[in-house]
Amino acid sequence: MAMDTLLLLEDDQPLREYYSLSLTQAHYQVVEADNSKDIVALIEQHNPALVITDLVMPDHDGLEGIFKMIGKYRIPVIVISAYPDFIELSKPLVAATYVKPLSASELIAAVDKMLHRSQPPAQANGAPSG
Repeated sequence: MAMDTLLLLEDDQPLREYYSLSLTQAHYQVVEADNSKDIVALIEQHNPALVITDLVMPDHDGLEGIFKMIGKYRIPVIVISAYPDFIELSKPLVAATYVKPLSASELIAAVDKMLHRSQPPAQANGAPSG
């Protein structure tokens, strides 16, 4: 099964690495950037199934990146931000929004839902199913 590629735009390096590692462990391929300046080149190079972006980032914020995408790509966007007012501005433009702090498991669940990926049923006590 081919892994879905995700584009993760987050300026907070420890948080970006935490999300990236968690998403990789959930069998996603993650392309990282610390701002949205090169979003078009990253999309064209990696063809992500989904973009996850912070909104407030130095140099080039998430809203700028979203505006670069509008009309050019049909890629769903998940916004994660610590600023509820900025989230409100982005809501009409994106598929989903979340307020930080957001756990890795919450992010993975949001990505799975967005990409219609179902979770395998849990097995009790390691017993084989069947």
